[in-house]
Amino acid sequence: MSIPVQIGAVLVAIGLYEAARYTAFRALKRRWQRSIGDFLRRHSVQLEHFRFIDRVWVRQTLLQDPEIDRLAADRAATSGETLYEVRARIEAWLDEIVPYFNLFSYYKVGAAAARAAVRVCYEPVFDDAALARARAAIPPGTVTVYVANHRSNADYVVLSVGTLRQVALSYAVGEWARVWPLDSLFRSFGSYFVRRGEKDPLYHRVLARYLQLVASRGLTTAFFLEGGLSRDGALRPPRIGLLDYLVGILRTEPDRRIAFVPVGINYDRVLEDRHLLGEKGPPGIVQKLASLGKIAVRAPVVAGAFFGRAALRSHRKYGYAAVSFGPPLFLGDLVADPAAVAALPDAERRPHIAALADRLLAEVGATVPVTPVAVVAVALLGGARDKGALRQHVGAALQKHRAEGRPIAQGRAFRGLAGANPDLAAPQLNPALANPDLAALDSDIGNAEEAERTVDLALRLLVRRELVRLDGGAIALSADAAPILAYYARSLDAPTHSAAAWKPDDPARTAS
Repeated sequence: MSIPVQIGAVLVAIGLYEAARYTAFRALKRRWQRSIGDFLRRHSVQLEHFRFIDRVWVRQTLLQDPEIDRLAADRAATSGETLYEVRARIEAWLDEIVPYFNLFSYYKVGAAAARAAVRVCYEPVFDDAALARARAAIPPGTVTVYVANHRSNADYVVLSVGTLRQVALSYAVGEWARVWPLDSLFRSFGSYFVRRGEKDPLYHRVLARYLQLVASRGLTTAFFLEGGLSRDGALRPPRIGLLDYLVGILRTEPDRRIAFVPVGINYDRVLEDRHLLGEKGPPGIVQKLASLGKIAVRAPVVAGAFFGRAALRSHRKYGYAAVSFGPPLFLGDLVADPAAVAALPDAERRPHIAALADRLLAEVGATVPVTPVAVVAVALLGGARDKGALRQHVGAALQKHRAEGRPIAQGRAFRGLAGANPDLAAPQLNPALANPDLAALDSDIGNAEEAERTVDLALRLLVRRELVRLDGGAIALSADAAPILAYYARSLDAPTHSAAAWKPDDPARTAS
């Protein structure tokens, strides 16, 4: 066979291969698009149109923003830099901040990976009904912001899984995710990056204008009000930066309504609890990468165990990952004349924003679900050292939390239990019991069984972690159990730190 014929045969083969690859990819893409569309229609998920706006448009809109133009000119005039250099830095920040949303990444790659990861480690308990009620109570055209507590790096994944069937959230993500491939993945999910602790005021104005632009166009956003992970299990003082940026929307749209949805997240086990307790202060980028490396090393072990028979029995070995949602809080109900507050100079405005942050954190704290390990940890630290006393303490605590309206996480183990509700709602007595004495008896029996199952679930997890030992009905704590138990017990405490004690010269207090 001559060389020209061989070359022609190769070219034909390449052409046929490329045609077949294109046809297969196009068919697969259409199938993915249909399945995503079916999912969105089946669950009535409404995605904002602005989510699909090209990031180039967002970037160019912000580069032409009059406020950013003025600030860039002021910086060039005072710093000795040229206007070109200042604008180049702004462009670099925007490249870093502005994400892009990809349906395939979010609902196929991200959703599948997130659900698998959560279900391997935890039994997820999500308050879908409360989320649906919160969404229904928010009028169209309202700027909607989900504000959550921050207990674990897994919060992003767990919260996304919990809201997947109702709403897609855009998160504020810190520096820890600005490494390949996490940066590309989070960008495709619609998340925007935030430099926590950045001191340059120009950067914060650029970030503020981005957030105001996307939120005012209807993009549903979410951020963790504490700004970082709790080191001792208690709620940290709230950060006011992102909150201040959102309120700033009212400077140009004074009649715009803003609604905050409190989100409470809690776990029976936070994967990095010992690491967080051992930290003496906020970690640097090296410590964050080291922590991420430890999780990456541990992940294959956990994932590999999923395929074994033993893991299929123990895939919930870390207990519950629970998420609940409170009713929406409207800015106009929290702040008198919010448009006037938004128009105040920084020094006068920030105390008002700090008071708002404190109010929101209190609502978030009241929404944090009661998990078995958390309520049992409180009882153990209170001195209960046998199962009988533990059940009595836990039973009383559950009734107290329920009376206060705090959600209680109850998964599959509680199904069919009289008086208990696995969907985090308050229990209901059997309406068929007209006799009040029988109703009270039914309630007492249900409460006792609820406490017993709660104690059994928590002790199983604590024994597996070698934090407690059982000797018949007696319970003994290990030498290092107290700090870890206190970490989980504090998840049920009300906030004790206030953002109102802010310092004007401390940029870390206002940085988001």
